[in-house]
Amino acid sequence: MSSLTPDASHALLMAIQNEADIVQIYQHMLKQVRNSNTRRMLERLIAEEQQHEQRMRIRLSEDGMEGPDKEEPVPDIELPNRSQLMDIELENCTVAELISLAIENEGINRDFYKTQHDRAEDWEVKAIFNWLVEQEEKHISHLQNEYDKYQNYEEVNFSDQAEEGESAPEE
Repeated sequence: MSSLTPDASHALLMAIQNEADIVQIYQHMLKQVRNSNTRRMLERLIAEEQQHEQRMRIRLSEDGMEGPDKEEPVPDIELPNRSQLMDIELENCTVAELISLAIENEGINRDFYKTQHDRAEDWEVKAIFNWLVEQEEKHISHLQNEYDKYQNYEEVNFSDQAEEGESAPEE
């Protein structure tokens, strides 16, 4: 495979850090969720985001570069601010509210990657960000389908116990 341009390497490093941040948010949500369907959805999202990160790390290693340390952010990269998502008291959210937060997060990612795509001049950088935009669009679509299942379903503290006469939507 051809050598990455400095801009493409920087783009990959930025995207790797962003994907690691996304995983952290979903892991934060997962710690507070008891509903089995919602847990499976979050576990699936975590796995997919980790696959994106791994794919980009492999591409960097093919070029003889190391990716960023998972504990250290990449310097001089303007990543989306998601602190408001980390501050939400998730234990009081309904499943529909949690899915809505995940949709919001994926939208932030998609918009971030679109902006980076539009700024890029290097074709390889554009290809990286185009792929990431497509992945985030798939996540949004999947999450919207999940949201549609839950939007009218009220659930207290993510319990698997439905209220009388109601049953939890299945995936």
